[in-house]
Amino acid sequence: MNYNFRKISYSTPSINPLWQYGVEARDRSLIALEKIEWWGWTPSEVQMIIDKSKALTGDEEYDYQVEGSDFLISIDKSEAHFFDMHSDKKEADIIWSFSEFIDFMEKFKKFIEENQ
Repeated sequence: MNYNFRKISYSTPSINPLWQYGVEARDRSLIALEKIEWWGWTPSEVQMIIDKSKALTGDEEYDYQVEGSDFLISIDKSEAHFFDMHSDKKEADIIWSFSEFIDFMEKFKKFIEENQ
């Protein structure tokens, strides 16, 4: 893996912690993946993305935009395309095979489950 999952606390001593889950890229080619960070990630949210992706048939596509972010994931049965909408690039910042994407999402879900 060229990335690590992370749990980040955004809090002060006077309030309860607000946790965000995300990714720290160790490979510069995956830096856009860090835009996946969000306080709203739950195992069920990740599972919903996995389920909708696995249910795709034919030429169907499924787009998921991380809430409060300009990070978009566009999935079809063969590939997942990751877009940092702040990037000047017109093409995807990262392209993974469908199996790589599902493997990543399964690992991300497990990380969230273990770190809630």
